[in-house]
Amino acid sequence: MRSINSFAEAVHRLRRRRGMTIGDIAARTNYSASYLSKMLHGARPLAPALVSEVDRALRAEGELEKLAREQDDARRPLARPMQLPPAAADFVGRESYLHQLDAALITQTRPGAAVTAVIEGGFWVGKTSLALHWAARVQQRFSGGCLFADMRGLAPGSAVDPGGVLDGFLHALGAGIDALRGTIEERAARYRSLLAQRPAVVVLDNIASYDQVRHLLPGAGSVVVLTSREHQPSLLLHSGGLHIDLSPLSTEEALTLLRARVGEARVGAEPEAAEAIVRRCGRLPMAVLVAAERIQQHPHDSLQDLADQLANEKRRLDVFTSSDPTVNIHGVIDLSYLALAPRERRVFRLAGIIPASFISAEAVAAQSGLSPDAVRETLDVLRHAHLIEAAPAGAVRMRMNHLLRAYAYQRAVVEEPLSELERAHDRLLRWYVATAWKASNALAPNWAGSGLTLDVELDTDVGVAAPFPAGDYHGALAWCETEAPTAIELARHARSRGAGDAAWMLPALFLPYFYLTKNWSAWLTASTEGLAAAQSLKSAPGIARSTQSLGWVLHELGRTEEGIEHLLRAIELQTELGDDRARAWSEFGLAAAYTALDRHDDAKAAYELAETLFARVGLDLGVAVVRAMLSGTHQNLGNTDDARALAENALARALAIAPKQPVASLAHHQLGLVLLQQHHVRAALTHFDAALAVRRIGRERWGEAETLVARAEALAKLGDADGARASYRAAGAILESLQDPRALDIQAQIATINVCLGVRDEPCA
Repeated sequence: MRSINSFAEAVHRLRRRRGMTIGDIAARTNYSASYLSKMLHGARPLAPALVSEVDRALRAEGELEKLAREQDDARRPLARPMQLPPAAADFVGRESYLHQLDAALITQTRPGAAVTAVIEGGFWVGKTSLALHWAARVQQRFSGGCLFADMRGLAPGSAVDPGGVLDGFLHALGAGIDALRGTIEERAARYRSLLAQRPAVVVLDNIASYDQVRHLLPGAGSVVVLTSREHQPSLLLHSGGLHIDLSPLSTEEALTLLRARVGEARVGAEPEAAEAIVRRCGRLPMAVLVAAERIQQHPHDSLQDLADQLANEKRRLDVFTSSDPTVNIHGVIDLSYLALAPRERRVFRLAGIIPASFISAEAVAAQSGLSPDAVRETLDVLRHAHLIEAAPAGAVRMRMNHLLRAYAYQRAVVEEPLSELERAHDRLLRWYVATAWKASNALAPNWAGSGLTLDVELDTDVGVAAPFPAGDYHGALAWCETEAPTAIELARHARSRGAGDAAWMLPALFLPYFYLTKNWSAWLTASTEGLAAAQSLKSAPGIARSTQSLGWVLHELGRTEEGIEHLLRAIELQTELGDDRARAWSEFGLAAAYTALDRHDDAKAAYELAETLFARVGLDLGVAVVRAMLSGTHQNLGNTDDARALAENALARALAIAPKQPVASLAHHQLGLVLLQQHHVRAALTHFDAALAVRRIGRERWGEAETLVARAEALAKLGDADGARASYRAAGAILESLQDPRALDIQAQIATINVCLGVRDEPCA
């Protein structure tokens, strides 16, 4: 390394070689010998003009000029740039992400590499805010300060030249003019050399690709935080480090942000409207801030007014339209949308007309006419562009927030022919009806028969198979669990479009799922929507099926008298239509309602009529289910021998039809109850355990709790206090999770066991 006086040393070396004195040099320049001497001793600055004359006088061929520049650079005070823009004033939440960044800084172990963090996410999710907030927290640890550049990655034709950014960084770090010469690779080497001496925090915002920033990445000791709206696999491959896929704020975090801007009082006065606002803002920080500004500009409007506007697909984006390009949602999303290929744009547009937040590849394939494989590839591109996101349950379905869906919908209306939008709606609806039909028949073999299909072969018409094999109980159950809310929304939308019988048929097809899972809220919504659609169409079959479903769920909800009225009306209509299959299920539901009112003779008559009808249409499943339930009715009437014979027959039929499905668990459970009443306790336990196994496999949560209670009673009779308590507690936990008030009864049952077995030390009666 050259000494700080290398210029003077070189002058004396060359002077002696040339046989010259200081006076001789002065004679050949415009400066006095005294001034030259003071300059060589550091008492005068190395003026560029003087240095050039001395270099020429000593025939140094630029060596002295170069040494003077280096000496001047070495003596210049070290620069510590602090280039961070102001961080967001209302930064909320993000604790887990900040912890990840802190941990990456503390645990960095790769020699020769900078601490690297890549923050990815969609528009307005807060990538820059997170990067700036964290960098501001840690920049004091770095002697080189903080460097910042907005790389404008997605802006068409506006991406920043990395060479210009690199020169700016070198200048900010105090590098001399020579450092800005040479190729970009040479300048990048000088940049990293400076940062090796004085590590810094480098924030590169809105990057386009690894190639755009590779010369700006520092070396060991420094930290670089990069943000991007698109996935950056090449960057992550080359640099490693921490990858953060930034999600929207939680609901509570978004509400905290809203409160900070509009005040606690306004949010507290309309909590439901406030929650609706942040949800319809996609819980995106910038969207919440724009909504808050809107609230402040209209102080006399209620929060509900804004929530209603955001609920309107056609008016939602008006709230986020502004002359300021940074908060104009159309321009912001355009950057991502216009970067897509034509196929990705079309799939994105069509996904926007699906009236639900969650979408599946199969549904989009049916809607768009593409193959499921092509759609999966396309959805993957959209996910990497953060125009959709994986649903919480995994990547089987995708989610599009309210704002993106509204944008996609507007694009579809403008860019797609109206006829194509209508065809897309119809293809999607037909696929859902066909898939729901397959699901209902998988959950309850041959339940729907052929009476609930449209005039065409729905699945072959749209060319997309159901996402589960025919007869796959578990696949059908999983599909119903994820798709029931979407199907209900789709049916509601179909009714508003006048789409025909599918508007009532789709909700009706979920009846087996609702009955098995006791999803009463969704069941009530579906049956009400289906009935409204059928009535608007004046469809007698639709009114009958929907009235049946509504009557059944009203009974399940404890409104049994109302339920009976609807079931009797459904039976009347189905008798007129000659629909024995549907009528049999209505009679079955009516019998269950009568049982709840202790009208056991009426229940017996209804069950027997249902069995006759099931036998007439050849539905063995129905016969098995009725006989299991009829066994309970005979038990209530005191006919235990008949009850046992019916339960055994039901079990034999169930095992022959579907040994691992709910009909088998029902029969096992009912036979266990009869055996328990007949004091065959250990035999009863065997059937309860068999029922539990099937119900757990089939995720019959309510039925599982019911069997656990019966099992606890059997264990109590055998004097097994610990086993009984454990079974009761398991049942209580399930009922509590289902918000079933009977969970409160469990504690009383446990107390009874404590008295019988803990105090008296004898089996409970």
